[in-house]
Amino acid sequence: MTVNLIPFSPIETFCLKNTSPHTQSTYRRVLREFFGYLKISDPREVKPEHVIQWRDALQARKQKPATINLKLGVVRSLYEYLLQSGQVARNPAHTKLVRVFALPETITGRVLEDWEVKRLLAAPHKDKVEGQRDYCIFLIMLRMALRVSEVCSLRQNSLRWTRDGWVIELKVKGGRQRLLPLPGDVKREIDRYLQLDQRRRVIQHSDNEDSAIFQPVVNYATLVYNKPLTPRQVQRLLAKWASYVGLKKITPHDLRRTAITKALDQGIPYREVQMMSGHKDPKTVMRYDHHRENLARNPIHSLKYD
Repeated sequence: MTVNLIPFSPIETFCLKNTSPHTQSTYRRVLREFFGYLKISDPREVKPEHVIQWRDALQARKQKPATINLKLGVVRSLYEYLLQSGQVARNPAHTKLVRVFALPETITGRVLEDWEVKRLLAAPHKDKVEGQRDYCIFLIMLRMALRVSEVCSLRQNSLRWTRDGWVIELKVKGGRQRLLPLPGDVKREIDRYLQLDQRRRVIQHSDNEDSAIFQPVVNYATLVYNKPLTPRQVQRLLAKWASYVGLKKITPHDLRRTAITKALDQGIPYREVQMMSGHKDPKTVMRYDHHRENLARNPIHSLKYD
């Protein structure tokens, strides 16, 4: 059974509450899956045992605990919204009623070695538009720890000058706005990419302040160019260049994970790394610190009383 979310229904209104198109799409997909599995169209009919049944079915399909927790979080957020607006009497997905999975203390996934970072950044042909574009995407994620959705959402007016220098203004999870400093060398590479791509952008009418920074150079399917690259497209181009230089599989999140882990390895405090990564909970940042259990680096070795 496929549940279609009716425009302006409470569920669709909940999805639209988030300003990120990527998040809206994720919410719709999860909620269609949830109500479709239960074969229930009225949210008021859902009980905790229904949510538990769905959770266990996801586990039986070998979905990862983090993925299941994310999906449960979407359902829980929906019912919190419906509860606050008086449309349901309780939240059947509340953690007191439906147990979530305990996640490992460290983030699993790939962290690139320094030599792998250098090889990846050297892969794109920077004398061509596509190569310079791809190089800029990799550089931003490795230097600024941006999520792939954040990179794809960047527009020319996202970059602006302040008294403290160049900054990037981002819309992040939950529709929040935040500013990040834009390193001078990263800004110069973006400028070079936009200069290389300027003629195409002018011809395609995709060169204005609200235009996406990272655009497809060719689009034979729809011939629409004034739109951003999608996270899936970034995944494909990253896989292409990684394969080109003989690296193992790399995902966009591996670049973000590498930047956060590198900052922690360099001794930057959790609070400052949290400002870079944009995580709301500092405990999440701690999970990127793969070396925090390294006994050789324990402060006990350097603690002195003079």
